[in-house]
Amino acid sequence: MARRKSQKIIRTRPRNVTTGMCRECKTIGRIQILGPPGEERAKCPACNKEFEL
Repeated sequence: MARRKSQKIIRTRPRNVTTGMCRECKTIGRIQILGPPGEERAKCPACNKEFEL
């Protein structure tokens, strides 16, 4: 009988999330990127405001 190995859990974050600083509330953390390429806007989950990148 062959020994079965368990799979490693790979944690990946969504591709539209990056780390940065919010220009509105100055919080450093996760920033969501919204909009099509070339017209991207960012949204801060802490203050829930959108701003230009």
